[in-house]
Amino acid sequence: MGADLSRNALLASILTRATTDAEFRRRLLAEPERAIHEAFGVRVVDGFRVRFIEKDPELDALIVLPDARSADEMSDEDLGAVAGGSGDGVTDPMWMEPPP
Repeated sequence: MGADLSRNALLASILTRATTDAEFRRRLLAEPERAIHEAFGVRVVDGFRVRFIEKDPELDALIVLPDARSADEMSDEDLGAVAGGSGDGVTDPMWMEPPP
């Protein structure tokens, strides 16, 4: 749990800096691993790919879709999440109108 907390704190620091430091933001968009290492002295784990993107100002939400799989590849948990909402507690997104 401590490692997750420090990762979350690091991500919060990266996002905070990206909101106020235009040069860091530019480097984060172009070369995220290098920008993070130069700014925070932390290396992204080898083989872990990360990309930062900017939300278009005309969008209210940017949602990254999960990897596509066929229904026969999905676990019972995955199928349940699709049928009854996501497994992360987001079952009633604010951007959707409630069902009638």
